[in-house]
Amino acid sequence: MNAVHINGRLIKDPELKTFESNTQLCSFCIANDVWFGGNKKTGFYWCNAWGKLGRIIADNAKSGTELFVSGRLEQNRWDDNNGVTHYDVAIVVDQFEFGRNAAASENQQ
Repeated sequence: MNAVHINGRLIKDPELKTFESNTQLCSFCIANDVWFGGNKKTGFYWCNAWGKLGRIIADNAKSGTELFVSGRLEQNRWDDNNGVTHYDVAIVVDQFEFGRNAAASENQQ
């Protein structure tokens, strides 16, 4: 099983790339807070949304937007010019929902 469900806020505006095949990829990073008693730990997670999902996120989300994301983990591997192997993990988005935006949350407080 490879399933991820996470919510958080975008740490910067999402980036949308269009490839030669007209396929679109939206990449973004969300910050997720986990509480242990009174202590907070924040994790940062890279996410990739392809096609129509990616376009919707890119058109409607910006830094501070809260997203609820469901998807799967994908590991990428590459070798640099020195022959050192690097690994990276990202969430591939299958579904998402918008939460409250940061400006609306601040106005209500």
